[in-house]
Amino acid sequence: MSTTATPQHTHHASPAHEPPAAVRATGVVVLLAVVLAIVTLAFALPAARTAPHDVPIGAAGPQAASGQVAATMEKQAPGAFSFTYYPGENALRDAIRNRDVYGGISFGPDGRTLLVATGGSPMIAQMLTQIGNGIAQQTGAHLRVEDLAPPTADDPRGVGLSASALPVTLAGLLPAIALIFVLKREVWTRLAAVVAFSVVAGWTIAALLRYVLGSVDQNFWGVTGGLTLGVLASGLAVLGLGSLFGRVGLALGGLLALLVGNPLSGLTSAPELLPRGWGELGQWLPQGANATLLRSTAFFDGAGATTATVVLTCWALAGAALVVLAALRQRRARFA
Repeated sequence: MSTTATPQHTHHASPAHEPPAAVRATGVVVLLAVVLAIVTLAFALPAARTAPHDVPIGAAGPQAASGQVAATMEKQAPGAFSFTYYPGENALRDAIRNRDVYGGISFGPDGRTLLVATGGSPMIAQMLTQIGNGIAQQTGAHLRVEDLAPPTADDPRGVGLSASALPVTLAGLLPAIALIFVLKREVWTRLAAVVAFSVVAGWTIAALLRYVLGSVDQNFWGVTGGLTLGVLASGLAVLGLGSLFGRVGLALGGLLALLVGNPLSGLTSAPELLPRGWGELGQWLPQGANATLLRSTAFFDGAGATTATVVLTCWALAGAALVVLAALRQRRARFA
């Protein structure tokens, strides 16, 4: 008795309805082009639309009360400035040192004095100086310029401080991402590591600004503390999102920091020089609040830093709360 083997047909499985390679490649190219466009706009658009919007400045003296100064400045730069009048030059000086205004003009018995604060914003100080000198040339009146928060001798243009915006952002972002991938279950260890790194990063950046770049020459420990709080706020926020929501949370935190927070921080210019509404939004994010706190501690002995400190503290606490929730969820899953 013979048996005939039934032929066996083997079929190689192939992905169902998989698009052709050319279509997939086209999709990748289009997606990367869109991402590139978004990144370019996020960084370039605020810089390209830089212009003064209601920049707070002051005026002091009897002649200032007539409104002639505001009318002249409005003619030179419509909508650029918002004026506050002070009874005397000393009051105007105090307002500048407290960061209530960026600068101002004083009419005194010795003539006109333009008061600026480069430490608050080099771009605004330069803008006020140019406009003031232009008005002085037109009227033939002598104008004395005094800088109440001058830059350091080693960094007269304040480039070092402005250039620290991206490193400070990355200092809060990258450790949180790395720790989540390296320590997949050790939630409390990640939290402790971010706190420790924030202290190290704050001191390191402050030391570079002080001893290498020469951008800071006073209140070193105040600058260190401000940078530490800024890195901690950003780092805990990203760590909390990543711990609770995984890669989606990390992506959200990274995009918020790099594509929104960093371009809108105002550290390279000033919040009032960004497009209307964008500068205000940036100050409620860790990067913008950290920029304000950095300038306040570096040039104004901490004046004008209250709101920024509160914003950063809230971000840090919110991030820590997310980490705690992630730890509790992990514990419930372990004993379930």
